[in-house]
Amino acid sequence: MRNIIALLLISSFVSCGVFQPKQFSQEALEEELLTVDRKETSLKEILAKNQEQKKFIQIYASYCPISQDSFDDVVKFQNKNTDAEYIFLSVDHSYHDWKRGLESLKVKGSHYYIQKKGKGVLGEFLKLKTIPRFLIIDKEGNILVYKTSKLSETLQQKIK
Repeated sequence: MRNIIALLLISSFVSCGVFQPKQFSQEALEEELLTVDRKETSLKEILAKNQEQKKFIQIYASYCPISQDSFDDVVKFQNKNTDAEYIFLSVDHSYHDWKRGLESLKVKGSHYYIQKKGKGVLGEFLKLKTIPRFLIIDKEGNILVYKTSKLSETLQQKIK
């Protein structure tokens, strides 16, 4: 009887495993994003800029009240973790909506617009269904935190 219970417990833990990729797919890295001055770039180019730093990525929409509320927490997080590079990816409805939304943001970092919103290859790779979304990328480009919608203690530990 104990063996059966142990087997059931083990199988339930294994079946609850969450897909957590360690690297971005090549297709996701190459999806075209826009800079603030409307130049095309890719996530691959963005991640290659400061390879000596861990990267904090937030995916958001400026029209989303939950995303807006999260920025106060991000500012506090930035004040505690000054050694990371901060990257903000927007899934706003349009480039112009995103540009208007940037005017009210208090966070510091690099801002980019995902033209295909959550519908492109990058959105599919991230399984982007809700925002805000936070990721932590290490210096080698490995994904340390893949899917979280809150600034948690886990993010705090992984960024150090």
